Amino acid sequence: MPELTSRDVAILQSLPSGAEGNQRAQLQNQKHVTPSFALFLASLVLVGSLLASGLSIYAAPPLHVDLSTEVEPPVSAMLPLPAAPLEMAMWAPEPIEGSLVIAGGGVLPPAIFEKFMELAGDSKARLVIIPTASIYAGTHEIEPKIDPWRHRNAASVHVLHTRSRDEANSEEFSQILDQATGVWFMGGNQNWITSVYAETRTEARLRALLQRGGVIGGTSAGAAIMSQVMITGGKYYPQLGEGLGFLQGVVVDQHFLKRQRETRLKSALTLRPGHVGVGIDEGTALVVQGRRFDVVGESEVVVYLPENSRKPLKETRISHGRSTDFVTLCRAAIERAAEDKQPLDLSRSAIAKTQVPQGTLVIVGGGATPAAAIERFIEAAGGPEAPMVVVSNALGDEAPPASQVVNWLTKAGARHVSQLHTSSRAEAHDPEKAKLLETARGVWFTGGRQWRLVDRYLDTPMLSHFQNVLKRGGVIGGTSAGASIQGSYLVRGNPDGNREISAEGYERGFGFLPGVAIDQHFSERQRLADLVSLKTRYPELVAMGIDESTAVIVKGTQLEVIGKQTVTILDRTESHDSSGSERRLEPAVVRSGEAYDFASQKRIAIADKSAQVDSPAVTINSSSINVTENKSSEAVDLEKDLALPATGNSPPALKRPAMRNSAGQ
Repeated sequence: MPELTSRDVAILQSLPSGAEGNQRAQLQNQKHVTPSFALFLASLVLVGSLLASGLSIYAAPPLHVDLSTEVEPPVSAMLPLPAAPLEMAMWAPEPIEGSLVIAGGGVLPPAIFEKFMELAGDSKARLVIIPTASIYAGTHEIEPKIDPWRHRNAASVHVLHTRSRDEANSEEFSQILDQATGVWFMGGNQNWITSVYAETRTEARLRALLQRGGVIGGTSAGAAIMSQVMITGGKYYPQLGEGLGFLQGVVVDQHFLKRQRETRLKSALTLRPGHVGVGIDEGTALVVQGRRFDVVGESEVVVYLPENSRKPLKETRISHGRSTDFVTLCRAAIERAAEDKQPLDLSRSAIAKTQVPQGTLVIVGGGATPAAAIERFIEAAGGPEAPMVVVSNALGDEAPPASQVVNWLTKAGARHVSQLHTSSRAEAHDPEKAKLLETARGVWFTGGRQWRLVDRYLDTPMLSHFQNVLKRGGVIGGTSAGASIQGSYLVRGNPDGNREISAEGYERGFGFLPGVAIDQHFSERQRLADLVSLKTRYPELVAMGIDESTAVIVKGTQLEVIGKQTVTILDRTESHDSSGSERRLEPAVVRSGEAYDFASQKRIAIADKSAQVDSPAVTINSSSINVTENKSSEAVDLEKDLALPATGNSPPALKRPAMRNSAGQ
């Protein structure tokens, strides 16, 4: 397809606003006709259509273009492009490989270019500039906008541009990308980028650049193409197409606050449920690395979580130097979309099903695991010869040495213990990886951070394999994070820290114990106030706190306590005044050697225990509860030799209900 000449650009500038897109197509598609004759034919069509519709024609002044700023052509200047996907986002994206620098347009401050150059390798950077969105691409008029890149201290700077999809899909055209460390998309019309490069060898090479740790950046139109769902135009009601999708799970809008595009982005989210809205203002860039959103520049990035039938739209503004976890945002958006179809089941009927009808659960509150709990785990699996699997994903992205996560079981007598550690969510869909669980009689989840287990296994076939272990009469156990994940409501799932008991997007556990939320390190970290706040938000939820060096064994509707300390269960809620504003909780404090029945919501005696201990009522604002320490047999610290990840403080909650933090992490 022929390139536009300087004369062609002058012709386009002289046309009335909105006509240059159709004229451009005429200029490019008439390969065997001279540009002047193509212009003559297109002009006849344009004039005829205007006269037929009764519109007056006037001579428009030449379009003045300031080459120092980005030019955003009108929406009518569009080439055919694929429509945006209609389906709801169903799962959160993986952390991205490489880096993205997504600028909102306008005059960009030096800090944005400095960040891009840093990510590209500074003086070793091999840059490729793609000006295809610009009306001047392929002409001499584009050179003043390319020159600043050539003057940067980079090892090389190349320009890559075509208007032909065939050329973009050729082997030779984009070979320069194989050596590139950074690619920058200039502003203009985002449709011209996607129409030429989407699903071509050029796009494949851009993705390969990210996979090897490179950086892709862009401004204005170069920002819009970053998301899978792309806003192609529209002032208030968005027109949607499909972008290049380097950043999944979000819808990007640029020039955001400057051009008052809040309504447009909110409307886009109603059309594409399960997505996060990201509005980037002029002079500002969103830097994406791994699972982090960081902001550089002079204004703000506005993040929207769409409303649903029970939650209002949530707006978060991130300014220069601030950051947030974008995978958490994507999970929250998906959960909001799913809640309208299948709400989190915390009804009384769900609580009535709080039982383990088949198999056994062993749930440890962290710290040293009682030796008796380990014995019970092996026994419930079928004895030392039974195949067992230890899942270590809660410890981090990299798999720790198998010896560190299975030795405690082999020392206790188990003879067939394997480690399961998936490196990506895709592996949780791999039948070969799941073969390890097909014959397993026991599965143990290590401590660490429970959100990592959610990211890897929730809503995957692997979760069904875990549940099948119970269905065939086996046992599932876990400590600390491996304890919390077993409830249907997940506590302390925030990837930014474990001080908050709730984190939107990470509120669903694996549900081995339905209708229950399980907190651990309970008395040691003074977490009663947090558990009370959770019970207040979800009165029908059974909230359970397990102390360190303490374990519960659950079969059927009964829970047995083993270990040094106690288990606190918040089961019943009563109102004590006419208005119902004052509520009192009646915690059941279950000690070692005692049991609790979910069906009757009462402590019961087992073995030699016949005395029942009445527990005091606790008001909503209580901050502590007295517990009695009981001695037990020798315990094993399963986390002593493991390099557990550091836990940072949580950022401020994003318009969450007021909630008291625990005293420790």
